[in-house]
Amino acid sequence: MELARQLISERTRPRDYYPRGYEKTEIPRDICSPKTLGRLESGRYRGIKLGTVLALANFYRTPPALTDHMANLVKAARANDWCSEYASALDDNGWFYQQCEDNATYMAFHSFSLFPSLIQGPAYARRIRATTKVDFDAEPDWDSGIKFRQQRRERWIVSKRPALIIMGEAALTINLGPERDEILADLRKTAALPFADIRVVPFSAGPYELQTWELNLLEYDGGEETVIHAQSPRGSGFVSADSTRGKFFTGGLKVASGHSIELEDFLK
Repeated sequence: MELARQLISERTRPRDYYPRGYEKTEIPRDICSPKTLGRLESGRYRGIKLGTVLALANFYRTPPALTDHMANLVKAARANDWCSEYASALDDNGWFYQQCEDNATYMAFHSFSLFPSLIQGPAYARRIRATTKVDFDAEPDWDSGIKFRQQRRERWIVSKRPALIIMGEAALTINLGPERDEILADLRKTAALPFADIRVVPFSAGPYELQTWELNLLEYDGGEETVIHAQSPRGSGFVSADSTRGKFFTGGLKVASGHSIELEDFLK
């Protein structure tokens, strides 16, 4: 899915004499036909070839670093174990995902044991920092990370885009530390926004399909395809909403939503 969007982005970005990028019919036929390009950009074509993508990148004058990244995505797209492959192929900085999120008109999130990152306030981020004990090769830039998340949340609030946010009871009953009251006050303030629907799946609901998955679903106007980003302990990746995997995730989200109750009802 990410590779498909990268190909579309590269083809349509403005250039000298081509302010709207290239039409599919303007791509040289010795690289691929408009029909084949349409398949590549659909995100559902398993016959993708590395040589074709590299030839397109050369024609588009794609920067070398992005070309290498796209090549890794081709290898991941052709792999049988998509989670494992995408865990190493996806961009660590999340800039591509953020681009998708900022352009979405509707969003839905699920996380069983943590607050979905969109609604993590400063106190919650400090709690994560305080309880992180594993040594890293390089110390994470916590301050920049917290600042980035707050800017991300602020962009969402300013845009007033509707969002469904589902978390498991574990995210709230786990020890939230000495700043628990501040964390919950911030969460309640976010839940009070008219475009935010924050819900909790209680333990009494029992096991459910998305319990082991973190899920971000992004919808768009204008007929643009829905984007799903899924993450599990085995890895993460973008999934087409119309694919078999995508239908599992959209169905699982509906089930989780059906099991959930409003945040304020849970906190009573």
